[in-house]
Amino acid sequence: MSAPLSTDILFQQAWAAQTAGRPEQAMALYREILKRGEHASAWLGLGQCHLERKEKAKALDAFRRASALLPQSGAIRHMVDMLAGDRVPDRAPDDYVLWVFDGHAETFDAHLAALGYRGPQMIAHLVESVWEKNKSRVILDLGCGTGLNAPLFRPYASRLDGVDLAPRMLRQAARRGGYDHLYQAEAHAFLRRPPVRYDAILSTDVFIYIGQLEEIFSLSCQSLNKGGEILCTIELGSGEQPVELRQTGRFRQTDAYIRQVAAKAGFEVAATHDDVLRAEQDQPEPGRAYRLIRIE
Repeated sequence: MSAPLSTDILFQQAWAAQTAGRPEQAMALYREILKRGEHASAWLGLGQCHLERKEKAKALDAFRRASALLPQSGAIRHMVDMLAGDRVPDRAPDDYVLWVFDGHAETFDAHLAALGYRGPQMIAHLVESVWEKNKSRVILDLGCGTGLNAPLFRPYASRLDGVDLAPRMLRQAARRGGYDHLYQAEAHAFLRRPPVRYDAILSTDVFIYIGQLEEIFSLSCQSLNKGGEILCTIELGSGEQPVELRQTGRFRQTDAYIRQVAAKAGFEVAATHDDVLRAEQDQPEPGRAYRLIRIE
């Protein structure tokens, strides 16, 4: 008679089943682990499987159990918030952002391509008839990820810097090339002490993980030369709430909120461009790109 599998092997099998799109098998394995004792990771995995099966109440219960076992985890707390709907945090915690991006860096570009992601093209559209490709601008790619903005904006830049929280994403950006400097840092922290003043800050699919934008707009204004610009995208909200935390773990902002926060920070809205930002469960995700110019 063979010996029972160790808990570590059960976790490996559960994760393999989950990532291979076999949630029922993964759930059975996570439940087997939980029979042996309470494990935050097993509750977390079980919650993710329930979420994939659109079983919101069961997913929320599992995430709450995981959070009770690991209360210091901002990532798990964020998943509770996105399902409970009774609290909208200012932004996604750093450990949640790292969990989402760092573990998928090698396949990230292919994943975005499958979703029809158009963030870089949306902001490039706003400047292609306005900026000259004369390598005259000092540009920061804030939350650069794997560097999808670099090929589109290198022709405009005398210096192109990238910053991202996730080290594996930065490695992919380095492999793609086009950057003069790459920095590992959280966006707010980087903008508090930027190495230079910039002429433009690019921000594609970044504000969907920040939510409340007052501080990031203020810091961006301080980091820009006079007349400097922010080129950014958002998932466009249309409800009564200016900032909404969705069950995807991402934020939507309304146009009115963006304009209000931009004006308060010292920007004017020079142009916008609407497009389908990506597909979300085979449904188009409405997005809006903004060109904001510093006026102070």
